[in-house]
Amino acid sequence: MFRPSTGTWFLRPSAAGPATATAWGTNGDLPVPGDYDGDGKADLAVFRPSTGTWFLRPSAGGPASATAWGSSGDLPVPGDYDGDGKADLAVFRPSTGTWFLRPSAGGPASATAWGTSGDLPVPGDYDGDGKADLAVFRPGNGTWYLRPSAAGPASATAWGTNGDMPVPGDYNGDGKIDLAVFRPGNGTWYVNGGAATAWGTNGDQPLPLPAAIRQAFFP
Repeated sequence: MFRPSTGTWFLRPSAAGPATATAWGTNGDLPVPGDYDGDGKADLAVFRPSTGTWFLRPSAGGPASATAWGSSGDLPVPGDYDGDGKADLAVFRPSTGTWFLRPSAGGPASATAWGTSGDLPVPGDYDGDGKADLAVFRPGNGTWYLRPSAAGPASATAWGTNGDMPVPGDYNGDGKIDLAVFRPGNGTWYVNGGAATAWGTNGDQPLPLPAAIRQAFFP
């Protein structure tokens, strides 16, 4: 867990190592853990919304880094967009619906308009090609707009309704991210292609939530 008031991470390893408490970040930072160095382990990382700066602390022991990528108001959307096995720095700008990607593999940075003001970014590997796809969820009409990283066509799929929280994930184990929403009013999960499951109650927060979605619903 990440304690926003102190910028401290509390980790409980699944292996036999001891639990740890590590200060990495400050009040107001957003936790954006991910495998940024490609060693198969999640690294401590925070995004500072006020300055658009990423602070990374690699698990492999390499030097920590501070990288400006984004601007005030941007939402962090890290993911492996280039398929090299490392999380890339990426932000979504809600005011313009633009994605700004900085590949870890050294390729050129990019700015891509995908979405509109009010959309929520929900990147993930929806087509199973090993790369994160650009995707947004439009809360007003419960529609998902996907732009595959492969050559497939873009799509718009209605799954959810106004007030639902997007909770994409690979719920059936096929290696592709599924469309899914959590309905706070009745504590029910709705996964595309699966049965609706009541798990929670009014006011609960579905976990885990990406930093961008958490910031949108629980600022």
